Amino acid sequence: MRHLIIYALLVLAATLTGCEDKTEKQLNSLMTQIRSDYEAERDSACLIGIDTLRARFPKAVAERKEALAIYQKASLRIAQKTLARTDSMLEAENARLQSMTQSVSKHKEEGCATAEELTALTLQRILRDSLQTQFDVLCAKIKYIHKRQKQI
Repeated sequence: MRHLIIYALLVLAATLTGCEDKTEKQLNSLMTQIRSDYEAERDSACLIGIDTLRARFPKAVAERKEALAIYQKASLRIAQKTLARTDSMLEAENARLQSMTQSVSKHKEEGCATAEELTALTLQRILRDSLQTQFDVLCAKIKYIHKRQKQI
């Protein structure tokens, strides 16, 4: 009976060791993929990989710490690219709004401004304000990411 218990314990230990090796290989493979996605500037894929790492390997502290730094860098890069696009659109919409404002103001003075012109001007202001809000939020996000990077 004793031999049977000892044999069972040895089989269990061998099985657990095999699982740990498989888990370690999966973890290393995932970290390699995260690093390569970051280097190739596939930031969305990188962030998804990091979320997978967090869910599947909650006890991999060293890897999660490295992944956090990569997560911040990838998030920062995404925010900066989005900010650049938003800035370009904001400048274009500001120019369009300024042109429309001058045209509508001239028509108002002449007393021939139409409801469609006034509605278009209002919609243009709404679009510009929306882009300005997005711009401000992205600036705040970038500032926050920089602050968090200094804390690591």
